[in-house]
Amino acid sequence: MNNQPIRYINLGLVLAFSICYMEWGQGQSAFVFQGAYEVFAQSKNLLSSLTHPLILGGFAGVLILLYCATKAAPNKTLNMAGLLVLSPVVLLILLAGSLSLNWKSVLSTLPFIGLSVWWFVWWWKSRL
Repeated sequence: MNNQPIRYINLGLVLAFSICYMEWGQGQSAFVFQGAYEVFAQSKNLLSSLTHPLILGGFAGVLILLYCATKAAPNKTLNMAGLLVLSPVVLLILLAGSLSLNWKSVLSTLPFIGLSVWWFVWWWKSRL
């Protein structure tokens, strides 16, 4: 089966993950890519920030998907691992947005969810 679409899906998943929008507290909000910038560029104690499971999982998932996007023949198991590591973070943002009726957070997760469904359809068809 042609592996070219999966590269674009992986890159789309990374981009869609990066634009997930979070709001908390009074007037505090950020996209995932802004939060990542804060952690990596402006953190005084980078090691303690990286050991947080959400940050470490998100970083590892993005790296895995980028690695799979650059391979000539992507490893489906590794690709699924990257997708499954990022999914809880996105679903947590979706849940928080749904419970607080924050439509911006809910809508920002839909591209990731849509591309994930597309990836699983591709994976299912490639198994046949």
